Amino acid sequence: MRLPKEFKKYFWDVDFNKLSYKKYPKFVLSRIMQYGDLFALKWLMKMPKRTILGVARTSREIDDKTKNYWETVYGR
Repeated sequence: MRLPKEFKKYFWDVDFNKLSYKKYPKFVLSRIMQYGDLFALKWLMKMPKRTILGVARTSREIDDKTKNYWETVYGR
């Protein structure tokens, strides 16, 4: 799955043209959860709740405040 071109700004440290959600779902979701704007969050919220919560709980890229937000939004 190709990511929207608007997401390029969230992946400043990788080759965006080679980035794939299928290959790196946790990495992609972590960045969107941590830095995403309204467009990115609307895209993210199409994912299953358990996927989002799983990433929020296990990712080392997401800070505690952001983890708490996603757990509050999708329930504990």
